[in-house]
Amino acid sequence: LKRPNPPPPQQQPSLGRLGTKILTANDATQKPVDIDIALDDMLGREFAEHLNDYLSSQGEETHSVGVVLKNPEKSKHLETATMKVGTFWIDFVNLRAEEYTQDSRIPDLMRIGTASEDAFRRDLTINALFYNINTGEVEDWTGRGFDDLRKGIVATPLPPLTTLLDDPLRVLRSVRFAARLRFTMDDELTQAAKDVRVRTALAQKVSRERVGGEVDLMLRSPDPVGAMRLLLHLDLIETVYPQMNYHHGERGLALLSTAHDHLADCRWSPPIWCQHAKPGATKSAGGRGLTLLEDEESRRLLWYTSFLKPLWDFVKEQQESESAPIR
Repeated sequence: LKRPNPPPPQQQPSLGRLGTKILTANDATQKPVDIDIALDDMLGREFAEHLNDYLSSQGEETHSVGVVLKNPEKSKHLETATMKVGTFWIDFVNLRAEEYTQDSRIPDLMRIGTASEDAFRRDLTINALFYNINTGEVEDWTGRGFDDLRKGIVATPLPPLTTLLDDPLRVLRSVRFAARLRFTMDDELTQAAKDVRVRTALAQKVSRERVGGEVDLMLRSPDPVGAMRLLLHLDLIETVYPQMNYHHGERGLALLSTAHDHLADCRWSPPIWCQHAKPGATKSAGGRGLTLLEDEESRRLLWYTSFLKPLWDFVKEQQESESAPIR
C-alpha cells in the first residue's frame, strides 16, 4: 500500500465495487456484484472490443459486450461496457473529470481524466482508492483514504460543502456508508451536511426515487438505527420525508431502536415467535422456513414500520379529524 507519486498512465480498476469485497472480506454474506475497470485513455466499449480481439487472436472464446448508455436522470453519467470474463462480470469505464452547473446534480462537462482527477471527484475518500493491476498496489490519490479506513472515518476528498453541493445525493451516501461500515462522519462533513443549502439542493435536484433508494440501503445496513439517527442529527429527516417533522422522527427512532434491540436480544434467547418460520416463508438451503431473524426482507419492512409508525398515526388522526361530523 502506498501513496503514489503519479505513476505512468495505466489501466487502473476503481475500488468502487471491488473495494466492497475488501471491506467486507470477513462477511460471507457480502459478495461483489461485479468488478469495475477504470481506463485512462479510451472508452469502455473500445477497450472491450480490444479485449475480444486479443481473445480471438489467442484462440479463446470471445464474449458479447453490453453497453449501458448514459442516462443522467438515473445518475448514469458515462457510457459503460459490460462483459462476462470467466465467472466475473466486468464493467469497463473511463476515468473521468466532471464540472457541474449551479442548478443541476448532472455534470455539465465530462472528459477522460487522470486517476487523480477521478479520485478527487468521488464522494468519499474511502471510495477513491485504486488497485493498480499492473503493480499490484492500492493507490491513495487523495492522500487520506488509507488513514480514513484505519480510523473509521467517512470524509470527502474535496471540501465537503463543495462535494455535497456538486451532487447533493452524496449527503445520503455519506450517511449510508457510515451506517454500513459503522464509521464516524468527519466533523467538517457533518457541518456541511447541516447546511441549509445542501438540504435545498437535495430537495430540488435529486429525484424522490434516488432518495428512496439510498434510504432503503440504509435500512438494509448493519446499523439502521444509526442511519436514521444521523438523518435526524443532520436535520435531513424533513427533506427525506417531507410529511415528517422532527418530533415524528424522534418517536420513530425510539420505536426503531426498541425493535432493533429486541430482535438482537432474540438472537441469544429466542422466544417462540422467533423460533418458528412465518407461513409461506422462503425456504432456506436446509429446507426449513426462514425466521424473522434470518429473513432480511421482513427485517427491512419491520424497520420501515417502526420508524414510520408515528407519521402513520399522525396522518390517520388528521384524516379522522377531517371526516368527523361537525356538531
